[in-house]
Amino acid sequence: MNGLDISRDYFISAALPSLHVRFPKLLPRLAAGLVGNGSECFGFDDEISRDHDWGADFFLWLPEELAAHIPELTVWKRELLELSPPKQPRTRSEYGARVAVSTVGDFYRSLIGVPRAPETLNEWINAPEENLAMTVNGDVFMDNDGAFSDVRRTLLDFYPEDLRLKRMSYCCMSMAQTGQYNFARSMRRGDVMAARSALSLFSDSAITLAFLLNKTYRPYYKWRARALRSLPLLSPEIAGDLLLLSDSSISGNESLLSAAVERVCALCAAALSAADLASPPDSFMTAHGEALRAKISNKTLRQLPAQYNI
Repeated sequence: MNGLDISRDYFISAALPSLHVRFPKLLPRLAAGLVGNGSECFGFDDEISRDHDWGADFFLWLPEELAAHIPELTVWKRELLELSPPKQPRTRSEYGARVAVSTVGDFYRSLIGVPRAPETLNEWINAPEENLAMTVNGDVFMDNDGAFSDVRRTLLDFYPEDLRLKRMSYCCMSMAQTGQYNFARSMRRGDVMAARSALSLFSDSAITLAFLLNKTYRPYYKWRARALRSLPLLSPEIAGDLLLLSDSSISGNESLLSAAVERVCALCAAALSAADLASPPDSFMTAHGEALRAKISNKTLRQLPAQYNI
């Protein structure tokens, strides 16, 4: 029982017929769906998810010029949920995401700071990646006006290529510093906490690189490993070693874990080469980071150090 499926079924069976009757003139301008915050929007909800902020619900989105109709549509939706309740009504916690009626622009602004897809490099940089992931997840049940889906399609095209290259470059540098360099040095010092932090940062950088290779926004930390499994490029090859790095005791396993780090780096280097992005012969990931930086067209981005994250 998936929250997205029951929400879609409820909208089609109960909400849409009511909208036809109550708002026949508005309906051609409306969009509806379940997108954004929540495990069900990523399709990751399970029995554990159902204790809060879970159940049938839907957004309604209007163009900006029809914002004056939000109050009456909000009242209609509340009455619909009360008079024709879904079999699995949505529970709401104090800090849970609000599934409401809003304009298209206000919905996107609430997640990425602008009422449309970012247009400038700064707008792209300032949009949190986990929020970008929330703009393109879930499902649009209806979009009669088309405005909501127009923005969504642009966002699905992913980052400008120069920004993607810059962030991939940083991932390579981070993998080299944390996994290939500082993990072993921390172990030689007997600093197990620093070594564990190094492996954690290494794994996160490798995961991020996989998402960037697949041109897919990385969700927030809770769902990154889960979402990694669905990526076609690189993730099937590195998933096992990343699990080993997170699930193994450090003490007494330095050689085992260092070997896993090197395998992940070799696989990432091979994936970059296959994508014609970077193919230095050096297995140390700094070489790949610098090769990626050299491909950046934007002078300002290219001049930033490869290890500088944006």
